[in-house]
Amino acid sequence: MNFTADKNVFLGQLLRFKPVENASQRTLALYSAAVALADDTAMERVLGMGDRYSVTRDTFYEIVLQSYLFLGFPRMLGAAECLHRFFHDTTNGSRLGPISPDESDEWYSDGLKLCREVYAGKYEPLKKKVEGMAPEVFRWMIIEGYGKVLSRPQVDISTRELSIIAFLMMENRQKQLRAHIKGALNVGTPRQLIEQTVSDIGPAAGDGMKTALAVINQAG
Repeated sequence: MNFTADKNVFLGQLLRFKPVENASQRTLALYSAAVALADDTAMERVLGMGDRYSVTRDTFYEIVLQSYLFLGFPRMLGAAECLHRFFHDTTNGSRLGPISPDESDEWYSDGLKLCREVYAGKYEPLKKKVEGMAPEVFRWMIIEGYGKVLSRPQVDISTRELSIIAFLMMENRQKQLRAHIKGALNVGTPRQLIEQTVSDIGPAAGDGMKTALAVINQAG
């Protein structure tokens, strides 16, 4: 946990948020930071920006879904409850059922493809390292993470990576933040947009901001 992250500073950052470009992507990154804080007030403030910056309930929902990969189920469920309450959703019914062979094949192939894109030349070293420690975990990364979740078509991978950067900034997960800033660049995210995202969250992330800035500077 990043004890230097500050909710009150974050709320101040939201007051100063007046983007003239990339507004929807940056709003989703701010929402990701609010989800990491696990604070209803912060989440609701960003949800309230949705109409202004062309962010829909369904797009916010995609960020909630991917949050469990980086923040765990408790914060994901808290964010889902807040989102549901804010938009006064009605249930769409149960989707519980067995996973079909077609689904599992698609998650594997999509996940493998996307993971290679994100890590580029670092993919093989990553695979060797993680499989050497915990082979099941790398398999889950491909199928569960990059396949089932991050390959969902509702949000493009560049936007997802910016939101991942926001999660990891608020957590100050240094190794993962380094990997995903580089991953964002690998999938074609403009450096300027990454810098805007880091600046939008800014000192609210405490030491996480310092880590992000250091990684961006190292990227040249």
